[in-house]
Amino acid sequence: MSPLSGRLIVVVGAGGAAKAIAYGAKKKGARVVVANRTYEKAVTLANAVGGQALRLADLENFRPEEGTILANATSLGMYPNVDGTPVPKKALRFYDVVFDAVYAPKVTRLLREAKEHGVKVVSGVEMFVRQAMGQFEHFTGGIEAPESLMREIAAQYT
Repeated sequence: MSPLSGRLIVVVGAGGAAKAIAYGAKKKGARVVVANRTYEKAVTLANAVGGQALRLADLENFRPEEGTILANATSLGMYPNVDGTPVPKKALRFYDVVFDAVYAPKVTRLLREAKEHGVKVVSGVEMFVRQAMGQFEHFTGGIEAPESLMREIAAQYT
C-alpha cells in the first residue's frame, strides 16, 4: 500500500509537472485537489483525475484536512525570481508536507516559509535526481542508476 493512499494532495499548477504529480498521486490512491491561476485549466486537470479544482487565490483560505500534502508544480520561486511563492505563508501551516518541484534554488521561499511553520519539506532536487535515475535506467536497459553520484552532481548545480 502506498503512503499516499487515502491522503489528500493539493497540486499547485496545471502544466506538465502538475499533470505528472496529479496522475501519479491518483494512481497511488490519493485524492487530488488542483489549484491554478487559470481556473479553467485547474478544472480540466481535476476532472481528468477525478479531483476538485480551486483558484490559486483560494489557497489562502483553504483549510485542508490533517495529513494533506501540498505540491507546487509552478515556476514561482525559481531562479531568478526567487521571491515568488504560490501560497501565502500563513496558509502553509495547515499542511503536513510541502513539496516544491523547483530545484533552483534548492530551498525556495515556499519551502523556507513552510519549514518556519514546522512543516516537513521536500526540495525539487529530489524529483530532479529521481527523474535522472529513471532516465538512466530506461536508456541503459535496466542498469541501476548511480544514485550517490547523481546526487553529488546535482548538488554542484543547486
